[in-house]
Amino acid sequence: MSDTKWSTIIPLIGGSAIGCSLATGNKPQYHLSYKAFADNEKHIQNYWPDVPRISLDEGGVIPEGELDFVNSVCPCAGLSQLNTSRSDETRDDKNKWMFESAEVVLGQVKPKVFFGENAPGLFTNSGKKVLDGLHDLAKKHDYSFSVYRTNTMLHGIPQRRIRTFYFYWRDGNCPEMSTFNRHTVPYHEYIKQVPEGAANQNEFTLKSATQEYRSYEFILKHHNTTHQEFVKGHDEGSIHSVYTYLAEKGLLSQCLEYLKSNYPDSREIRRLESIKAKIAGGGRFMDGSPGFYYDRTNAMVGRTLTHLMHPFEDRGLSIRETLHMMGIPHDFPFTSLRDLNHIAQNVPTCTARDMASDVLRYLSGDLKDTGKRFHMQDNLHGE
Repeated sequence: MSDTKWSTIIPLIGGSAIGCSLATGNKPQYHLSYKAFADNEKHIQNYWPDVPRISLDEGGVIPEGELDFVNSVCPCAGLSQLNTSRSDETRDDKNKWMFESAEVVLGQVKPKVFFGENAPGLFTNSGKKVLDGLHDLAKKHDYSFSVYRTNTMLHGIPQRRIRTFYFYWRDGNCPEMSTFNRHTVPYHEYIKQVPEGAANQNEFTLKSATQEYRSYEFILKHHNTTHQEFVKGHDEGSIHSVYTYLAEKGLLSQCLEYLKSNYPDSREIRRLESIKAKIAGGGRFMDGSPGFYYDRTNAMVGRTLTHLMHPFEDRGLSIRETLHMMGIPHDFPFTSLRDLNHIAQNVPTCTARDMASDVLRYLSGDLKDTGKRFHMQDNLHGE
């Protein structure tokens, strides 16, 4: 449907918009946004310089003309705060955007479909107040409303990223969306798809895991194994990080002895001693150490984003490899590691493509009508 007319509001780095473009075969008419997101959105602007960005709080005016759909990637950091109160006081700069953008789109743009992505909690009891607020907007503007929970693993990228999409449908009841379970190659194969000539392959989240974390060097020496052999042989169960591995395998004391003997000035000594003390006291610890995966990764946020190790090489991922874990095209421009967290504030292109594809099927009348004005659908298989 290359004649599809669509747009975005708060596209951030642009993964969701690119996914929508893959489904429609064309680019958005424009991006609606706010000055607060200009830095995040410089990447998609550099990639699509011909798509205008309209800043609504800097005098930008919404163009006239009907749109088939509008897509959004509102920040979800404030979801837990919104869960505790519906008061205006809680809707600060970090958590108001989902409601504000929906009000603008439903009240002024009035597309046939409006949809966005948010935290997995939106599908659960913890997100009920947020869900109710979004549903109230649907009733106010005479749209039906549905939510759809899914996992990036089911759409083609080996990343366990569970998220909830919310949909506003203008001209009827909610549709029954497709069930997705696409073939996904394992992480150690997927990461090889990055071409050698692509940019951003000389900046790494970790230049050397063993040198920056001597605790990991200890693990490899303790088992008399290589990095690749260790990662491949330990990609099972719930242990996927260096410090947790040391703790669960009872190796903290031996590792501390190794560090004190070989690297007495190591910053890890104090950290591991603290972990050991917390465990002895029955407590838990925050694990900021490198993560190792062979077949699939956890969601590319937090420590997984900054400390995910390459499955074959003793290093973290390059910027380009990190972008590839979100399905971002290999010619997509990116600045530097300073903006690394922008990659996390994103939607994998494969997931957005499948959501947009179903929106197109709805617009063509090819999805079953549920007969409901509110519908919840779960695409998780065996989770």
